[in-house]
Amino acid sequence: MAQSFWNERFLTEDFIYGTEPNEFLVRESGRLPAGGSVLLPGDGEGRNGVWLAERGMTVLSVDGAAAGTAKTLKLAA
Repeated sequence: MAQSFWNERFLTEDFIYGTEPNEFLVRESGRLPAGGSVLLPGDGEGRNGVWLAERGMTVLSVDGAAAGTAKTLKLAA
């Protein structure tokens, strides 16, 4: 049920939560080791994963909604 909810929600062209990373992530990102690896379960449309990858992190971004994963790849491109 949750998977179909999120797939439907992410089907829009717009990014539901925007493309900027979560404020908490930005504020606390200094705690992550430079060049480290990060697992982001439930990354939705990928705004946090893409932001971390742009800063040199190795990111594994996963989400149960295929529509969210597709938008992650679009944002990363």
